[in-house]
Amino acid sequence: MPSELNRLQAKVREVAPSAVFTHCCAHHLNLVLSQGAKFITQARVFFATLGGFSSFFSKSSKRVDLLEETSSTATRWDFTSRVVGTVANNYTKLLETFSRVVNSEGMDDDTVGAASGFIRTLEDFDFVFMLFTFNQVFSDTGAAFDIIQQKAMDVTFCKNRIETLLHSAEEKRSEEAFNKIYEAAASLTEDPADRHLRKRCRQEGAHRDVKQQYRTLYHSVLNNLLLQIHHRYASLEETRFLELLNPEKFATMKSAFPDEALGCLNKGYGRFFEMDRLKTELQVFYWDRELHGANSSISDLLQSFKRSGLDRAMHQLYKLMCLAATVGTTSCGVDRTFSCLERLKSYARNTMGQERFKNLAVLSIEKGIVKALEKNPCWYDGVIDHFATPRERRADFIYK
Repeated sequence: MPSELNRLQAKVREVAPSAVFTHCCAHHLNLVLSQGAKFITQARVFFATLGGFSSFFSKSSKRVDLLEETSSTATRWDFTSRVVGTVANNYTKLLETFSRVVNSEGMDDDTVGAASGFIRTLEDFDFVFMLFTFNQVFSDTGAAFDIIQQKAMDVTFCKNRIETLLHSAEEKRSEEAFNKIYEAAASLTEDPADRHLRKRCRQEGAHRDVKQQYRTLYHSVLNNLLLQIHHRYASLEETRFLELLNPEKFATMKSAFPDEALGCLNKGYGRFFEMDRLKTELQVFYWDRELHGANSSISDLLQSFKRSGLDRAMHQLYKLMCLAATVGTTSCGVDRTFSCLERLKSYARNTMGQERFKNLAVLSIEKGIVKALEKNPCWYDGVIDHFATPRERRADFIYK
């Protein structure tokens, strides 16, 4: 909720004016871009149609088996942007699979009807044009997102990677890139310019006018994605102070102190720190390996300082660690929790009681702990013994 007028960002800054608003890096970039592009009518129709592919295969193991028999590569349907790549990279195989479904005698009428509809979709120029347009962009943004996730503390690296991504997207606005997408879609379907000519629209410039419509649409999609990337990472420079605690650079910062990162901290949070003392503590911290050791995360450093009493001896540095741990640039746990609850309590399980719902939610949200417990050979025996223990029934059944 990034609005500066009356949304969450504004409410937080009423209480904490120095708070830095950052988009959550854990939200998959391609998912955000696909949602943002839906204000374009053709993009909204495209993504609505695209969602049917994953629904079609997820509802039947028989359909999945047919697809696996046809395609030698793994198909991934777990979120929208990945469906774009799956359909684009398996275009011919999907057409073949849907044709087999239509010709199969063992399929029900609903499945055959849906498959024939998908064949028409895959043979539609508009759909294939949008598919290839988004696929070429999402392939770059997906790779950039994975890199940024791994380098979240290295703000300079992330900023350079974003600039590279923007430059790559700018290059795709060229006439050559558009013609490549247009011709690829036309080779698999039917060129809309030829369709217009067959309808006796033979006036001069008809071919150019039809193609111009798709050129405008192509640039609208790219402009929207570029604008979203700019907006999403506009505040990245404000969090450059995180580099002060980047464990990958401790060895380098011993000889070349990161003054620019310290200046960023001074600009945003200077009134909360004694900057000269903090710089001294950081220099000692970088030189003494025993202070940071093999710790690779802020949480590990905070616990280590707390256990050893360094939180009092190096109070300014400890305060910086607390600040870095507070800026949740890679955390979206709350969103994931709500997504988990939506999966658990669907319309089919609407009568589930609160106690059962709560327990299932804890098991699902903390599945990492459950996986660790499963490695204990006694865990299953303990669960079975617990449920096998005789207990009083909730109701007595009495014959009258």
